[in-house]
Amino acid sequence: MRSLWRSRWLHFGLWLALIFGLSSIPDLKPPGPSVSGTDKIFHAGEYALLGALLGRALGLRRDGIWLGAALGLGIGILDELHQGRVPGREMDPFDALADMVGAALGCCAWVWLTRRRQAPKEATRNERS
Repeated sequence: MRSLWRSRWLHFGLWLALIFGLSSIPDLKPPGPSVSGTDKIFHAGEYALLGALLGRALGLRRDGIWLGAALGLGIGILDELHQGRVPGREMDPFDALADMVGAALGCCAWVWLTRRRQAPKEATRNERS
């Protein structure tokens, strides 16, 4: 049980380290054509995975989605403050907002997947009773 707990937090920590590592690269731009706002999609996507990993690590249920959103916003703000000190990068409060939305969606996805996996088990238990 303890090693399972460690591996769940390890995945979260590794993804978080990757996010901050990418934030340290000067002049990093999203791949593809330069269209205004596309970076928000990348922010939301990377934080959606972070939110899902957080949900997995904490074993979140439906009421934990707000915790995921709050932590996503907090980590996003720290990430933006960090980016503000990297040459060629700038802070953008809308990036932190996209991070929060992504983390909340990731937590929602985790809760939905968890409930969906548990539904067949509960139906089987009810049939046996």
